[in-house]
Amino acid sequence: MKQLLVNTEVKKTLSKIWEFGVNTCHAPLWLRTDLVGQLKRQHTELGFRYIRFHDIFGDELGVVDSEGKFHFERVIQIYKNVLACGMKPFVELSSMPGALASGENNVCFYKFRSDPPARWEAWRELVAAFARSLTGAFGEEEVKTWYFEVWNEPDIPFWSGSRDEYFRLYDLARNAIKSVSRAYRVGGPATSKTKWIPEFVAHTSRPSKEDPDTGIRCDFISTHAYPSDLAFLNSAEGSVRLEQASVMRDLYAAVRQVLDTAWGPDFPLLLGEWNSSAGPYAFNHDACNNAPFICKTMSELRRLCAGSLYWGASDIYEEGGFHYTPFHGGYGLETINSIPKASYHAFRFLHGLGDTELEAVFDQPCEEHGVLATEQNGEFRILVWNYRSPESEGEPLEFEISGAERCRGTLERIEPGHGSAYETWRELGSPEFLDYRSFETLTAASRTQEEDFSGEETISLAPGTVALLRFQRSQ
Repeated sequence: MKQLLVNTEVKKTLSKIWEFGVNTCHAPLWLRTDLVGQLKRQHTELGFRYIRFHDIFGDELGVVDSEGKFHFERVIQIYKNVLACGMKPFVELSSMPGALASGENNVCFYKFRSDPPARWEAWRELVAAFARSLTGAFGEEEVKTWYFEVWNEPDIPFWSGSRDEYFRLYDLARNAIKSVSRAYRVGGPATSKTKWIPEFVAHTSRPSKEDPDTGIRCDFISTHAYPSDLAFLNSAEGSVRLEQASVMRDLYAAVRQVLDTAWGPDFPLLLGEWNSSAGPYAFNHDACNNAPFICKTMSELRRLCAGSLYWGASDIYEEGGFHYTPFHGGYGLETINSIPKASYHAFRFLHGLGDTELEAVFDQPCEEHGVLATEQNGEFRILVWNYRSPESEGEPLEFEISGAERCRGTLERIEPGHGSAYETWRELGSPEFLDYRSFETLTAASRTQEEDFSGEETISLAPGTVALLRFQRSQ
C-alpha cells in the first residue's frame, strides 16, 4: 500500500504545456467540415491553442502555377477555418511546389515534395509573398501571434537535400518573413529524434550570407521525438517495438541543456511532434495505455519545454492513404467517426487541472506510477496514472491520500470500456465498418466513469489506466 503525500505549503504555477497545440495531417484536409468540427471541439474541451500541419505549399492547393505565379487563396481559406475553431496557425513552411522543385522526389500518399528548389531565390520570393498575403488577409497584429516553422523533419526523407542545404532553406525563409515583419516568429529545425540541435544552434547564432542579421537568428526551437524503433516509413501496418516512455525525458533534457548553455534557460523549446510510437498504424495509439503515457510524458517535460504539439488530433489522416476502419492504429485523439480515444481523455484530464501546482509524491516511487496535484479555488484536482511499460504486465497501484481522511469528492477514470473504446471494439470482433448498434456501443464505451470518492478509501489503478480526483479541503 502506497501513501500519496501532498504538501499544500509548496506551491507554484502549473506549466500547462499540453494546451499549446496539436497536429493534423496535411493542409488540404482542413477543407473538410468533419475535421474542422473535431478541432473546434478539441479547442473547447482540451484547451488546444495552436494547430500545425504539413504541405501548405503542396501542389494540391495550387500555390504556384506552371508560369511561376503565386496563388494563396485556398491556403488563406484553410487558415480562416483554423481561426473559426478558436485556434491559431503554427505555420509549417512546406513542401516544395512542383513548379519550383529541382527533382521529383516525394514521400507520403499525398506526395510531399522533398527536393530543394531549382532556383533558391524563388523559394525566398515564395515565402515573402506568402507572408505579405497573410498580412493582407489577417493583419500584422494577428499574424505576429502565429509561429512560422521552416520545413518538417529535414533529417529524414521529408528533405532530400543535405543538412547545409536545409540551413540555407531556413535562412532564406527567415530573411523573407522578417522582411515583412520583424515581429513574426520564425524557428526550426523540426527534426526527428531531436537531431541537429547543436549544429542548428551554432548556425543560427551567427550571420549567414542569405540572412545577415546579427544575434540569435531563431525565435524558437522545435524538434520531434517518438519512443519507438521506427524512424520514417512511407507506410506501415501492425505493431512496433516500443521504448520506455522516459526516453522522451532524456532526449528533451539533452536539448534543454544545449539551449541553456547557448541562449539561456528561458529560450522557447517546443515539442513539435510526439506520440507513443512513430508507426503510422500501430494499435498502441488506440489503446488505453496511451492515456498514462501522455500524462507521464507531459508531466516530465513540463519544465523542459514551453509547448507541446501532439501528433495528432484526428484519424482523418492521409499520409499512408485514407483508412476507414474505426480503430486502425491511427495517431489521432479521435477516430474517423469522432469517437474519442483514451488519449483524448488524457488531454481533457490535463486541461482540467488547476492553475496552482502542489508538491506531491508517492512514498514508494517507481517509474510507472505518477501524480500531478493542483489546487483551484479551494478544490484539489489530482491526476494519477499507472503507465504500463513496454513488454510488461505493469505494476498494480494501490494508495491512500495522506491527510485526506475527511475529504469527499469524485474520482473519474480512464480504463477499458470506460473512456477507452478500443478494447470494446476488439471484443466486438474488430468490425471494419460500424452499424448503428456497434457505433452506439463504442460511443458508450468511450465515456469515462465517475464515482464518489471518500478520503478514507484505498484507490486502485490497474496498469494502463488514469484517474482524476476532485475534492474540497477538509474542514
